Amino acid sequence: MILTLDTNRECPGLVDKFELKLDQAARAAWLSYVGGRTQDEIASQLGVSRPGVQRLLALARQEGLVKVHIDHPLANCMVMSNAIVKHFALDFCDVVPAEPGATDSGSHYLAVAGAERLSRYLDRGEPLTLSLGTGRVVRATVEAMSRIDRPQHRFVSLVGNVARDGSSNRYDGVMVLADKTGGERFLLPAPVVAGTVEEKHALLGQRLFQAIAEVAKEAEAAFIGVGRIDRQATLFQDHFISEAELGELLEREAVGELLGWPLNQAGEVIDCSITRRVTSLPLEMFRDQSLVALAGGHDKGPAILAALRGGWLKGLVTDENAARYIVEHGIG
Repeated sequence: MILTLDTNRECPGLVDKFELKLDQAARAAWLSYVGGRTQDEIASQLGVSRPGVQRLLALARQEGLVKVHIDHPLANCMVMSNAIVKHFALDFCDVVPAEPGATDSGSHYLAVAGAERLSRYLDRGEPLTLSLGTGRVVRATVEAMSRIDRPQHRFVSLVGNVARDGSSNRYDGVMVLADKTGGERFLLPAPVVAGTVEEKHALLGQRLFQAIAEVAKEAEAAFIGVGRIDRQATLFQDHFISEAELGELLEREAVGELLGWPLNQAGEVIDCSITRRVTSLPLEMFRDQSLVALAGGHDKGPAILAALRGGWLKGLVTDENAARYIVEHGIG
C-alpha cells in the first residue's frame, strides 16, 4: 500500500485555526498510516484524546490529505470482481490471484476460495441439501474442506458418475464431501451422455433416477464446474463423448458446458444430437437455486463468459486470468 500526504498547501504568514487543525490532522495521519502508531500513541504524542485522534484522521481523509494506492494484485482482482457482479447481476464474484506457474484451473487459491464459500453452508446446524457438479476445481474445493460433523446434511450429484466404458468420474466430489461431514450422499447412476435417445429415456424413467432428481430439486445451492469445449475438455478426455461428438459440438460453435449441457457464446443451450442424450438434470431446473460456478484460467474464459451471458449463474469463484478475459470480452 502506497500512501501520500498532501502537504503542498499554501501556508500564509498568519495561520488561522483551520490551518492549524489541518496541520495537526496531517501529523495524525502520518503517524497512523506511515508511522504505524496506535491511536493511543498518537493521542499521547499530539496531546489530544483518542476520540480527538479519530476526528483528526477523519478530517485528513475528508480534506484529501491522505491518498491511498494499494499496490497489490488483490486490488485489481477486487476491481474486476465488482465489475463482473454489477454487469451480470451476480450475488457475488470471488476473484483470486492466479497461482504463479499454474498450468490449469485447479489452483490452490481457487480451491481455498471455493471451500470458504461452501463452508458457509456446511457450518449451519439446520439440515440442508447441496448439489455438486464435477470438475477439477469442484473436487479440489471439497478436498480443501476441513472435516466437520454434519450428518444432517445431504449432498447430491448433478452429473452422471460413470463413462460409457464403465469407468468412474474421477472429479466427482459428493463422496468426498459426504465422508468429511458424515452426511448423506446421492449419486446419479448414469453416464453423462447416453448412447442413444432411447437409452436416455430409459435411464430417466427409472425410479432411482427420479428419486435422486427430487432430492436435487430441494437443494439450496449447487456448486458446479465449467467445462471448455476442445480436445482438452474433460468431457472428451474422460471419454464421456467421442471424437466425432466433439467435432459436432465444435461445428455448432459450442464454447463451454455446464453439467454436460453445451453452450454457445450467448450462453444458449445448443440443440444437437449430444444435447438430446445428456442425462444431467436440466439447467432450467436451477433458475430458482443459487448456482455457483468454480472455474478459472484464461482457457476457461470463453466458457465462463457464456455461462454468465446465459444468466445461469448466481455466484462465481474464479481467478484473475479468467476474470480479465470476462471483463475484456464481456464488459469492456
